[in-house]
Amino acid sequence: MTTRLEYYRQLNDALSELCKQVVAQHPSHSEESNNELLEMFTQLDASFSNNDDYALIGQQIVTRIVSHYPDITPQLHRDLLWFYGGDCLHFLGDEEIQKYQDLEERYYELCNKDDTTSYRNLRAQIFNMH
Repeated sequence: MTTRLEYYRQLNDALSELCKQVVAQHPSHSEESNNELLEMFTQLDASFSNNDDYALIGQQIVTRIVSHYPDITPQLHRDLLWFYGGDCLHFLGDEEIQKYQDLEERYYELCNKDDTTSYRNLRAQIFNMH
């Protein structure tokens, strides 16, 4: 079983690892700029761990990647655009947003009936991956 938050944390961790590998040696930006992005991931992890509001930091990370690191953007999982919301939603199409809304509604509906609902599996069903 994968809860909703676990699913998105896994996606975020994968993005963080990718950025650690690529950003530190990114030729288009200063070392300071690259380090700022990596530090934002550290802040995001702390927010997750402390149950703080992680959405704002997540939005900043995603919009920074899209605007400053176009070579990383294609590897940014679209689910993170939905998860962090705000300005990130501008990068999703209407059809995608509708699927994510359907996914959220269905997930919470199922969670009220059964606490073993896997977000990952339900997402695969809604997005026709099964």
